[in-house]
Amino acid sequence: MDHSYGAWQEVLAEEFFGRQHAGHPTLFYVDDDVEQELRHGYGIEEPLAQCVGKFLRLGTAEPYSALEAYRWRKRQQDKEGVPAFLPLLACSVMAASRMVNDRNHRATAYHARFSELLTGDEKQLGSQHYEPISRMWQVLASWQFSQRGARGLCTVPAPADLPSNRSMIGFAQSQALLSGADRSFMPKLFRSLREYGTTWPLPGKTLLAQIEIRGMGQHFSKGFRNAVQEEEFRPFLARLIGNYAASWDGSDELVPTGVTRAELLVRLDAGRLSWVARLRSADQKKRIKIEGGVVLEQLGDTAYYEVTGLPAPSADTLASGIRRDGDNLVLSRPASSVLVLARDDVLGVWAGTDGFRPGEAHVVLAAPTAQRDVQRLLDKAATTGRSADTSKLAWVPHGWSMHKPVTFDDAVTLRRALKEVQGAVGLLQPPAQFKLRLEGGLKLAPSFDSHLYLRGGEPHVVLPDAVECTGALLVDGKERSELRKAIAAGRPVPLAVLRLEPGRHTVGYAGVEIDFVTADQAVVEPKMTKVCGFTVVDGEASESPSLLVEETLPTGITGAHRAGATTQDVAAGMELCRRDADEVLFAAADGRLWTLEAPEQPDWWTERLPDTPAPFRFEADFHGIGGWLLERRSGRWKGRPVNPGTPSPKSAGNPRAWARAVLNAQQASAEPSWAAYVQAAKELDR
Repeated sequence: MDHSYGAWQEVLAEEFFGRQHAGHPTLFYVDDDVEQELRHGYGIEEPLAQCVGKFLRLGTAEPYSALEAYRWRKRQQDKEGVPAFLPLLACSVMAASRMVNDRNHRATAYHARFSELLTGDEKQLGSQHYEPISRMWQVLASWQFSQRGARGLCTVPAPADLPSNRSMIGFAQSQALLSGADRSFMPKLFRSLREYGTTWPLPGKTLLAQIEIRGMGQHFSKGFRNAVQEEEFRPFLARLIGNYAASWDGSDELVPTGVTRAELLVRLDAGRLSWVARLRSADQKKRIKIEGGVVLEQLGDTAYYEVTGLPAPSADTLASGIRRDGDNLVLSRPASSVLVLARDDVLGVWAGTDGFRPGEAHVVLAAPTAQRDVQRLLDKAATTGRSADTSKLAWVPHGWSMHKPVTFDDAVTLRRALKEVQGAVGLLQPPAQFKLRLEGGLKLAPSFDSHLYLRGGEPHVVLPDAVECTGALLVDGKERSELRKAIAAGRPVPLAVLRLEPGRHTVGYAGVEIDFVTADQAVVEPKMTKVCGFTVVDGEASESPSLLVEETLPTGITGAHRAGATTQDVAAGMELCRRDADEVLFAAADGRLWTLEAPEQPDWWTERLPDTPAPFRFEADFHGIGGWLLERRSGRWKGRPVNPGTPSPKSAGNPRAWARAVLNAQQASAEPSWAAYVQAAKELDR
């Protein structure tokens, strides 16, 4: 990839998924005007479509393979970074923004416009080539959800939310529906509707109807008006506007991009309702003061803050909403007539949640205006908690009803009921799932292996949302009847019921596999606190070994006794290398590069030891040579110095291979001596 593609990736990542979007619904909106603004504003010479088009492998079955390979290379360097296919996805949104009737195409002709944009020929790229791009959209959405709002709130729809005939192109279309002007107009629309006296927040379906009834469509872009006319796309457009309505805090503007939003949540603890704030920001301060005497105090090392200086949650404060402005921060909670509480794993108590969680218990509080909608939903889908709790509890807001414990054992029925009922509960959909993943479980030594679990404490499997079932869930290659009930209900699937034997296991669904390991006890990594070896005095090694202290360790000999050792022989060292590393390299100071292979286990291990031990390390000896030992695990490099010395890579070996290895692992250490190696590699790579 050339410089311009990487530049476009960085610009799009910063513009649409930067830290300034924390807590904000994020639309990846790119049309021709936006592309020109970004190109001129950031000084990029090559147009976006031209930059992407030259890396397509036209005429092959996989025209985007070069772009996918680039994404994987970037992921090895930064596993948590924005997936590196944003330029291609931006082009797919540009194509969607051009979907209008003209002399050559209907408004629904997407692939012709996409192909024409990238290749100049409307027939080069067809629908049969588009599936990898739809997977990229799901990867992007999954990544954004994994950031827990720190890179913006995801507005990419779940596959189940899309019309069947738009199941692939609908991701790009969803981002082209609302222009910047559309989003800036929405607060005015919301204010006029709320002042009209309606229950807030209104579901998206009602908002669309009000836009048409009041003739407000003229204030929206042509793309929005066209989407409203398409019956198949109206449900998702309604969901999108509903999400914005739910995040509106009552002001004339949405929380401006670049201003952090702290969400106010209701906490139920010891029979009392109180406020707690959740701050979606990488910069976590211990104490924050904002106007009106409101103070936020961080709770431990979490994203939650204790809030003082606000009136306690009540029927008035919940129904009217709260907003306080601080220095580059807005603390707010939209007005709502329904409050849903669930157990929070971090706080350890009941706290407000954005949506229902299938299989978990909830406390549901409803204002008088929303009680009918809540009761209809519970009658249709709830397993428990259908009847209102009539006990007079002091903490329940005056006039509000309470249901507890409310559980939904069947997620499929819950989603269907939410779409049917709409009303005040229409926005409480379960969080969208975009990929197969593991959840919960009892982890052993997570710093050693994040997928190592205690036997009997195996995790749950969360299946991705899908328009239709794409296959069976396989555990170790077999379908298990014990799991069918949970799968059919759309809930997280518990693996503990299978009573799996200790060892490595595989979960597979729809062609995707996840591995995890179970064990009866944690494995403790060896820590070397004492070093035994032979001291060297005047070039002679001692006859018997001893513990080497700090003064004798640099010149001592470890691992074996060598009579007659001289001072030039003592630059020997032994390092422990991980057997489970994906790659182990040694970059010598003189420019030589070695790949270290783990030795085979000795035969006598199984003959003499009752249980075969897990050999997590192997020894590597270094005699008279200095450099850096580099290990790559899970895409991340870590390094340790071995008598590193001053790098002089031009003197021996293969300098170019040495430079590539060092630059690939440049994040391996923050030590100054490693920085000297990286600098030397950069000079070679020029």
